[in-house]
Amino acid sequence: MRVMEQWAPAWSAESWDKVGLQVGDPAAPAPKAWTALELDDKLLAEALEAKVAMLLVHHPVLFQPLEQLRVDRPETARLIKAACSSMAIFAAHTNLDSAPGGVNDVLGERLGLTELVPLAPAQDDSTAKLVVFTPPEAMDEVSQALFAVGAGRLGDYRECSYAGVGVGSFLAPINGAPYLGRPGQREMVEELRLEMLVPRGRVAQALEAVREAHPYEEPAVDVYYLRQPPKGFGMGRVGRLDAPEQAGSLARRAAAQLGAGWAHMGGRPPQSIERVAVVGGSGGDLLPQAAAAGAQLLITGEARHHTAQQAADLGLGILCLGHYQTEAVIVKPWAHRLSREFADQGLNSIIEPYTGGVDPWQPVVPEEE
Repeated sequence: MRVMEQWAPAWSAESWDKVGLQVGDPAAPAPKAWTALELDDKLLAEALEAKVAMLLVHHPVLFQPLEQLRVDRPETARLIKAACSSMAIFAAHTNLDSAPGGVNDVLGERLGLTELVPLAPAQDDSTAKLVVFTPPEAMDEVSQALFAVGAGRLGDYRECSYAGVGVGSFLAPINGAPYLGRPGQREMVEELRLEMLVPRGRVAQALEAVREAHPYEEPAVDVYYLRQPPKGFGMGRVGRLDAPEQAGSLARRAAAQLGAGWAHMGGRPPQSIERVAVVGGSGGDLLPQAAAAGAQLLITGEARHHTAQQAADLGLGILCLGHYQTEAVIVKPWAHRLSREFADQGLNSIIEPYTGGVDPWQPVVPEEE
C-alpha cells in the first residue's frame, strides 16, 4: 500500500472514485500479490489456489454502497470468499490512470506515441507544503514519519525535504513537561525548520504522524496549500507519432497492437494523422480537451453515440478499441514496476501479473454460408 501511494497516490484519483484497500487487513503480510484488471470468479479461484495474499485490481470491487452482503449473489459472494480466506483486495483506478507511468502513459507508448503529456493535468490545489519546527536530534525521526505517509515526493523523487537553522522561543506552563527548558521559564533554543510537500488528501495523516513522532508536547506546524500542479499527473495523454500515418492504417495498427476484435472510428479525422490523444477505458468526455490540445484523433475504449457527432463538429476523429483492451495494457507493467520498487526498497514480496482476464464483450462472428 505504501509503495502504491508513492507511485499513484489516492489524492490523484477523481473525487467520485473509490480507491485503496477495499478488502482485508492493512497490517497483514503480503508475501505474494497479483496485479489484474478486475475481479471475477476465475481470477479469484486461481488466486486462492496459488495462495495469493493480495490482489491489486484496476477496477474497484466496491463502488456503490452495499445494502446486502450475501453469498447467493456473485458480486458479494466473491468479497465474502476473499475475506474469509484472508485475501486483501486493493484498487488503483483513476489514480493509476493519472499517475506518470500509469495506464495512459503505457497505452500511449504501446501505440507508438512520444512526447506524452497529460491531456487534463491534475488540479492545482492537490499539493500542500508542511512546515514543522523540530530540535536537530529529532529531525530524522520526524522526517521518516512523514515520508511513511507519502510526504516528501517531488515528481519521481522521494523523501525530499529542506531544513533551515533558526532560533525558537517558548514559555512552558507551570504544569507542563517541556522537552527542553523548565516550566514557567522563557526559553530560546536552536531548532530546524523542516519543510516538505504533502498531497492534499494526506495532510491529516501527516499532521498525526508529526504528533506521534515529535518530542515536543506542542509541536509548531504550518500547512500551506499550494497552487502548483504536480508534474506528470493528469487524465489522458497527448503525444506525437514518429511519422504521420493514414487514419485507416493507424486504426488497423492500433487494433492489432491491443488485440481489439473490432475498431470503430467516428468524427472527422484528417487523412494524415500525427498528433494523437489517448484515454484508457471510457474517455469520450475528454474530447474537448483533446481538440484543445491540437489532437487530430482521440483513441479510447468506448464513447457515447453523440460523442462521435461532437468529434465531427470539432474537426477530429475518435477511435474506440474497447474498454478492456485500452486498460489491460497496464497489468504487466504494473507488476514489473512494483517488483522493481520492492527490490530497490529491500522488500521480499513476489509480484506477478494475472494475464488470464477476458473481455466481457465479445464480437459476433457471422456464420459461414
